[in-house]
Amino acid sequence: MKALVLAGSDIVVTDMLESLCRVADFVVAADSGVRHAAALGVVPDLIVGDFDSAREADLELYPEVPHRAHPPRKDALDLELALTEATARGAAELLIVGALGGRLDQTLAALLIAARYRETHRVTLHSGDAAAYPLKAGEVLSLELAPGQTFSVLSLAPVSTISLGSASYPLARAELPFGVGLGVSNEVLTSPLSVTLHGGSALLLVDFTGFT
Repeated sequence: MKALVLAGSDIVVTDMLESLCRVADFVVAADSGVRHAAALGVVPDLIVGDFDSAREADLELYPEVPHRAHPPRKDALDLELALTEATARGAAELLIVGALGGRLDQTLAALLIAARYRETHRVTLHSGDAAAYPLKAGEVLSLELAPGQTFSVLSLAPVSTISLGSASYPLARAELPFGVGLGVSNEVLTSPLSVTLHGGSALLLVDFTGFT
């Protein structure tokens, strides 16, 4: 089961993003993330959050969709509440749209939350012009990307071991320490891009600007 989670940061609506969203089995909007539903051609199955940022006009588009309200003073982000709802319904794959950009603290939290969920679920974050793929040890990822697309790999563990194929700067079981720029600003040489994480934990970040 694939769940689409709509968060509140800005997105760039593209044909690719619309196609990814429309195959979701369950759609949950996190507070102001409901504003993206109409543009993406989807209807939420549930709207959750403390409703401190959702516009009334957006909520009124879905009068029959159930709302699950939470108090503003809480110990979780609206995004986390939405992910909990999605996984409680059996979602094995999570597509988070609208969590990249905007406030820096919210973006970084979303990336780290997604990395935590990757231990048990397949997770992608997408904003139309950028995407993030949390990687766990043992993962082999093949992505159909265009030659020249920029991507970066950042280690979330003290040391991650990674191989990159079809890249301008290929790596073969290279050690990627935490907090270094070794994996930043690589380019796709030919498609598909191959990423293998032999050990550790990492984030693959892909720039789709000009390639959507």
